[in-house]
This record gives sequence, C-alpha cells and structure tokens, in this order.
Amino acid sequence: MEKTIMLGAVAYDPKVIPIWDIIRDYFNDNGVRLDYILFSNYEAQVEYLLSGKIDIAWNTNVAWVRCDELSGGKAKALLMRDTDIDFKSVFITKANSGIKSIQDLKDKKFGLGSADSAQAAILPLKYIQDEISEDLVEIVRFNSDLGKHGDTGRSEFDILEAILNDEIDAGAIGISSWIRMLEEGMFPSGEVESFYVSEGYCHCNFTVLDSLDENIVKKFVDMMMSQDPNEPIIKKMMEMEGLNKWVLTGEEELKGYEVLTQAMKEQDLMKNNW
Repeated sequence: MEKTIMLGAVAYDPKVIPIWDIIRDYFNDNGVRLDYILFSNYEAQVEYLLSGKIDIAWNTNVAWVRCDELSGGKAKALLMRDTDIDFKSVFITKANSGIKSIQDLKDKKFGLGSADSAQAAILPLKYIQDEISEDLVEIVRFNSDLGKHGDTGRSEFDILEAILNDEIDAGAIGISSWIRMLEEGMFPSGEVESFYVSEGYCHCNFTVLDSLDENIVKKFVDMMMSQDPNEPIIKKMMEMEGLNKWVLTGEEELKGYEVLTQAMKEQDLMKNNW
C-alpha cells in the first residue's frame, strides 16, 4: 500500500480544520494518500519534523529558520503562499503623537507582540536596534498566544488597543493586521497612522528534510500546484488560508528569510524550547 504523506500544521484557529480537510480530501480524491496532524504549538511541530514523525510541516518563518538551523541545513522549503512573499512589519502610533520615525521612539513606550512572532516582535526589535540603542526605548511586550508564532494576531490587536488607550506610544504589527484594522475601521478615522514600514521578507512555507523520498516531494508539490483557485471548494480553502495561489520557494524567496535568521541569532532564539 502506498505510504500516506503525513503533514503537520498548528491549530491557531478553528478554521484550520476545514482548511486541511479540504487539502486532504483533494489529495485523496486524486489518488495521493495524505493526512495531517494538528499541533498546539510550532515547537512541537518542529520536533516532530526533525525526528521524522511527520513528512512535511506547514511552518511559520520562525519555525522554518529553526528547522534549517537545527537540522544543519538539511531542511528544504518547498512551497509558500503568494502572500508569504514580501511580507512587512508596520510601526503604528496615534496621529498626534509626534512620532514620525524610529529615531522619535527615544524615551517612548513601544509595544512588541508575542515574543515568538517574527512580524510583531523579533524583526521589529532588530529594526529598532539597527537605528537607535534599545536602552533608549521602553519596550512593552504583549505575549499572548505564545507557541503560535503570531498566527492568531491577538497580540497585534492588543497593541492597537494599548495605543488607543494611551498605555503605550507606539507599537509593531504585521502588514496583514494593519490592512485588516483599516478595512474594518477598528479606530476613528485618522486617529492612528503608520510611521515605519519595513523592507519585505518571507513568511510561511511547507518544510521537509532533504532525506524525504523525492517521489513523495514531487507528488506533494504537483498536487498542491494543480489546485484550481476557481474551483469553489479550493477557492474557499484559499480564502480561509489567505492566498491567491501556491508558489514554489526558490533561491530568491529563500533570501527573504535571511534578515530573520540574523535577528534570531542576535536575540538567541534558535533553541526550540517548549
């Protein structure tokens, strides 16, 4: 009997179950056996991938960097969402705060999201450290949903609330949360603005070890790439997962993880503690 491809994903939201059910059913309906395991945190998922208990992991950028580092470079990134490319961090503040640049954060209270979130904590801290001494800024951390690597976005909305309540002067969030805040009118028009947008970097990807059978890799990639975004059930899945199409992770995309790798090394975040 053909081996079942075992995929790991983290259960950060109830919608995760229908997303992976649709993907599993698509594979099985097209003659490729696939199933999935849900984890409560990425650290457990990384351990399962590195120990060979799952074949493929749907990883955040933080989980990917750890897999690559802890495997001694034996991890491979296969696919990602089109929306995982050129992801950005945004620094926000009240429009009347007088804060117009990172330099203006001296002697201010600045909010960082969950400590394991690339977009709301790890990279923003690096951006600040690259511009001014961290000691000149009072860092306030919002560590909600640790283990989910910022997937829930909860800490980013906590930051917005703290800014609106004048508990902090400014804070860091991901570009997708900022767009949602604007589209859903989560604050009075013009009250909050962005004053810094980072360079683009990459977010999630499907990660395997290079020891995985190449036939399994090819089957997985071919099946994912064959999904038709116009097919209603696939369209539904893609909308829930926040993408328009799956794209191959090439050399250019891998460069999008370099800044996070550097930041995680500087901040001693390579250990897979959980």
